[in-house]
Amino acid sequence: MFDPHAAGRLVANRGDLKRKAVNYKRGQDMRLTPELRGQIEKVIVENQADFERSARDTMQTMKEAWGSAAFNSIGRGRYYEWIHDLALELKGQGSLFGYPLVTLYADNLKNLCGGLTQPSTRLHAIIGLNIDALNIIVRRRITGPGSVLERRVAEALREAYVKMRLRSPSEVAVEHKVATAVRQLDSKRAPSVQNPDLKQTARQWPNGVRLPAN
Repeated sequence: MFDPHAAGRLVANRGDLKRKAVNYKRGQDMRLTPELRGQIEKVIVENQADFERSARDTMQTMKEAWGSAAFNSIGRGRYYEWIHDLALELKGQGSLFGYPLVTLYADNLKNLCGGLTQPSTRLHAIIGLNIDALNIIVRRRITGPGSVLERRVAEALREAYVKMRLRSPSEVAVEHKVATAVRQLDSKRAPSVQNPDLKQTARQWPNGVRLPAN
């Protein structure tokens, strides 16, 4: 049975990979000479696999925190704060390790969750879709800037943030656009433009139980 408090026991990566790539020793000359650039690039390449493993663990933590936020009305903001912090770390590490799309999607996720306490059902679903999009990029190891499809997802996620956090939203239309873009990214058939089935926008739990959309 899924433990709604499991996310609180997971310890997030707090920058170990970044410390491998940069010398934090006080007083070290950090002028970016060609030799130093070569050394940094070598360390980054050697530790890219570590980043990918760490990112997959982070995605699992995000999914569990997102699920816990749906079940725990008291302290719900704490779960969104954890997602925000994890997204902030991914944002900083993605481009460093050759995953600019991770940085792009994680930045949007960070913005969606920043200061969030009691979101609407649809905003919560869009946060889940943003996590799904990140997971697809990490799982499929999509490096570089991506194609038109990946950029379309970024556009839909950005629009969701602008409309649902910065100004009064049209929530049904925004959720449908994000869900369609992420489904296309995951090579799944997009829902009909007419009469969208919002139940299909719920996320899949690790134990196979689907969370109701409403």
